[in-house]
Amino acid sequence: MNITTLKNGPYVHAIGWTCKQDHSACVATRSSWARLTNPFDFDGVGGYRLKDETPVACPTDIPLPVMRSSGVARARSAAKGTVFAALLGKQLLGTVSGRENYHGNRVGVAVASGSAITSIAWEFETIGLRKGWDKTDTLLLPSSIPSAITTQTSAVFGTHAAAIAFQDGIFGICAAIEYAHLSFVHQRSDYFLIIGAEEVCQIQCSALLALGDQRPWIDGAAGLVLSSTPKSTGDWKLVLCGSVAEGAVQVLPEEWEDAAALEVDIESSATLFSAPLVPYALHHLFVNATDKAVLSCRLPGRGEYVLGFKQNTSC
Repeated sequence: MNITTLKNGPYVHAIGWTCKQDHSACVATRSSWARLTNPFDFDGVGGYRLKDETPVACPTDIPLPVMRSSGVARARSAAKGTVFAALLGKQLLGTVSGRENYHGNRVGVAVASGSAITSIAWEFETIGLRKGWDKTDTLLLPSSIPSAITTQTSAVFGTHAAAIAFQDGIFGICAAIEYAHLSFVHQRSDYFLIIGAEEVCQIQCSALLALGDQRPWIDGAAGLVLSSTPKSTGDWKLVLCGSVAEGAVQVLPEEWEDAAALEVDIESSATLFSAPLVPYALHHLFVNATDKAVLSCRLPGRGEYVLGFKQNTSC
């Protein structure tokens, strides 16, 4: 077990996600989190489900005007997950961009996704292998690179402190939060935008169905704005983080025994459609918790990652 207590952990300033119906983004800071309608139900002991169980179209279809409004260069050749991340990230950064001393050079971006490049890479490589590489659409190649989602979105946001892509779905978001903490500790940034983005892709959905995996298909993005210092009374500060090996007993410090707790269990070791779950779960926790909150994310065969937060009482 390796759970670390942080002295100068980051603060969660804003949470948001894209809406399933029209791909618009809804975001809120701490004072208005309760007005956000969380699309997920969490039972507290690992289970979760989408409140709207209407099947998502496969593959994802985004109207051209929405693609253009994302600001992503050559949006029609980009992954849909990249478009979702850009639409959300612009709104999230709007909660801090008007503050004194804000500058894009001091803002980092981290995006985790289990599906954002799959449809692009599958189309590009399938055509190349079957018909010849001279038959491929070369505009797809840049978007088939795993780091493309952060490269393309950070260009939209005008941010320059860091642009890093994480694999591993829900664990990737946890790692991104830890990375943001290190960025603040070493004074490389003042804010960090963290997004989990997923798109419905036929080949991956077919694979899940073949495996009998019934997890919800998440089509969109959810994210957080972290700050190095509190921006409002009530912002939640990261105090505990770390991983616990499978089979090991999770032991938190004694003063955390009364913390509100939420567990999220992924059905299988596949991390597809799990990256946005951390912002959704944190919103659920923060709306219902007082003082302390603990989120535990578990993957079969991989153990769990623990995030512990305390609410700031002054600013």
